[in-house]
Amino acid sequence: MPDWSEMKGWARHQHFGLRREWLQYYLDHWPDWERGASLGNRQVQALKVWVKTAGLEDRDGRLTPFGQLFRREGVDCLPLWELLWVKVVFNFPTARWYAHLGTGSWTTTELKKLLHSALPHLAGRTISNAVLELAGLCERTPVGRELGQGEVGLEKGKRYLLRRGYEPGEVAAISALVHLFHETGAKELFFTDDLTWPWVVFGCSREAVLKRLLVADQILFEIDEERIYTTGEGEELEQWLNGSTLTTWL
Repeated sequence: MPDWSEMKGWARHQHFGLRREWLQYYLDHWPDWERGASLGNRQVQALKVWVKTAGLEDRDGRLTPFGQLFRREGVDCLPLWELLWVKVVFNFPTARWYAHLGTGSWTTTELKKLLHSALPHLAGRTISNAVLELAGLCERTPVGRELGQGEVGLEKGKRYLLRRGYEPGEVAAISALVHLFHETGAKELFFTDDLTWPWVVFGCSREAVLKRLLVADQILFEIDEERIYTTGEGEELEQWLNGSTLTTWL
């Protein structure tokens, strides 16, 4: 499992989750979306960070190949939301920590207590904002209900997230593995390693993901009973990371 204490940026989106309608506006009006946007100042700042968290913009504010693909296909393309969730999990510690909880149901209060238990040094406001950002993403985008990562509901006055899990398509499964290999710098990963595997990212069984990978027409990985190892070179993995190879898969 990742060392949570070494991670930073648990709350970085002004306590707002990404919203589908915000992303639609951003894509429709890029690169001048800030001009005339009917958002508050803090919401604008939140969206500016979310598009980087989601891999749509690079550090210099340029649209990535993944962002260009999202702009072309639109916000109704569910496979792109699968890929967006992968990027959010690897770029946003709160989402990764949440993914490692597995499937289940938690009130936002319970999530705050769990996060505080994992990271007692974090300020209460940071923990509260982190959970708000995660819950907002799940509630206002397909990530929550359609992808089963946290359907948001209200019961007895308490807001909760129900994570049922989801079996990703082969492109999202490959993308999650690419992120994992890139992050670790390893050539082989053993199933006994406690890592942010694709099945952790989506809250599904390992068998479901391996089944997808074994039938996929991909040459980046080889799989045996104990491990996965990559045959891809650095440039190939980088092309997956920035989204430049996705047009041939989607």
